[in-house]
Amino acid sequence: MMHHREVLGVILGGGRGTNMEPLTPYLDKPLIRLLGKPLIYYPTNNLVHLGLRTIYIISRDPTKVGNEVGRYFNNVSIENVGQRGDDIDSALKMVNEVAGKGTTIISFGDVVLPQEAYELALNSHVNSGKPVTVLMTPLSDLQGYFEVQVNDVIAINKVSEHKSGYAWTGILIAEKEFLVSLQDLNGNINDALRQFKGNINLALWSGWFVDVSYPWDLLSAIRYLMSDLREARVSKDSDVSPRAVIEGPVVVDEGARIDHGAIIRGPVYVGRNAYVGNNALIRNNTSLEEESVVGADAEITESLIGYKATVGRGSFIGSSIIGDESTIEPGVITLNVLPSGVEVSHLSPVIIKGKQVAKLGAIVGPKARVGANSVIYPGSIIEHNKYVPPLSILK
Repeated sequence: MMHHREVLGVILGGGRGTNMEPLTPYLDKPLIRLLGKPLIYYPTNNLVHLGLRTIYIISRDPTKVGNEVGRYFNNVSIENVGQRGDDIDSALKMVNEVAGKGTTIISFGDVVLPQEAYELALNSHVNSGKPVTVLMTPLSDLQGYFEVQVNDVIAINKVSEHKSGYAWTGILIAEKEFLVSLQDLNGNINDALRQFKGNINLALWSGWFVDVSYPWDLLSAIRYLMSDLREARVSKDSDVSPRAVIEGPVVVDEGARIDHGAIIRGPVYVGRNAYVGNNALIRNNTSLEEESVVGADAEITESLIGYKATVGRGSFIGSSIIGDESTIEPGVITLNVLPSGVEVSHLSPVIIKGKQVAKLGAIVGPKARVGANSVIYPGSIIEHNKYVPPLSILK
């Protein structure tokens, strides 16, 4: 979809993301992989599907981020821009400088939304005739999010307490005059909004959205990104045993190998050159990234298994994130139902026997190793490169 005006895209790629530790010692947050693609791919793809052919990515490491994203898109100009400063204001100040030629869609590189949200925002902006549009969504708990305050003076502020209201989705659509104001005001979005009081369009999105601020938000993103899958898609270049079982919406990428007796119950993604051993069970919104290995008789549910990560035979991994190149030795058990009263920001609760229960297993950093037959209590964090001896109990 393309409107009869020049529309450019700007993605604020950011950097490491300190709240994402222990997952980001070696790569920035935009490059964490979900379903075989870096996180920043998803907002980029939505802009491309709007018909945009020029997209600027402002990030801390523009060459690495730009090259990683650019290989997914043909006939699209991906312009990589180094960010000056580490905060949002610094990035917003640069938007007019790099893209202030017409209507500009600004999107956060770590917010995952469906295509329809972008379409709604752009249509609302065009129809409003106003110089700036803010896309917001209602949330029952705004803690940790940016709130759009819709009083006489519209403002966007980070929320530290529990309250309901409207969250900013990270999408802002602006005309040249608003971008000039942003630049003149050093990227301070509230000062710019104040200048345009009474001339701001608020668009309301009522579907799903995931602001990836913490590691466990990746699990929510996987769940929503897989929600549109309706059938199995098995690459002709994969090797799936005739004695394996593929049920429901499962994506098996090229080079993946699924051995005898394995059960893959979707929604599940099995990445390029990944391996699933005999009689393993993979289910419920799990993503096995490229070259990951799952041993025989292991069970994995609602988890992200990173690039070249290994889960040993007979292990149970639930509601967990296993970082790139880490090793879970045989027989490791992750417990994943959080005790009553424990709060984890942004964590989506699940319903078990009619009761609302929060689930979170382990967050294992890259290149860590968890020894055989260990038990990991809910919500445990294992730092990158850490070695956990066999038979350990991590509380």
